[in-house]
Amino acid sequence: MITVRKAHLDDAALLSQMGYSSYTHHFAHLWHDHAELQTFLFQEYSLSALQKELQSKNRCWFIADDTVPVGFAKVSWHRAVDENGPTGTLLHKLYLLPGETGKGYGELLFAEIVRMAQCRGETFFWLEVLDANPQAYRFYTRQGLTLIKDTIFSTPTQQSTLHILGKRI
Repeated sequence: MITVRKAHLDDAALLSQMGYSSYTHHFAHLWHDHAELQTFLFQEYSLSALQKELQSKNRCWFIADDTVPVGFAKVSWHRAVDENGPTGTLLHKLYLLPGETGKGYGELLFAEIVRMAQCRGETFFWLEVLDANPQAYRFYTRQGLTLIKDTIFSTPTQQSTLHILGKRI
């Protein structure tokens, strides 16, 4: 059984290690340009980036433990899908460490994040998932999310389709 706790400033080094490890393991193959991947990883998971993120009032990071850390999540509270769309909790990241998928941790972490959103008075929950990640898409639809629309994530050398999924909570 996992426990989920809010990450604090002194967790920045742990989150950095977990972020680099999990993202590289699960997604490095999707990047066409190694330098772009390294730039992205630095922007998302460098110690300095995480120290800044962990001090934000509108975003929270969470660490899932099962005697040892097994994954993490990042959310923004009260974010609009777009200028016309619903507002609610945006799940930016829900990543498990290599070797920790398929153990039910994802479902437990997802359910706990939704519970926290509800406790904050949120009534909508949403996220973006890469088209190139059908396993995650299926996972999130099993959690009750449905497709809202598609958008594009662009880098200088490639474009990726992102599915925006959401649900009332």
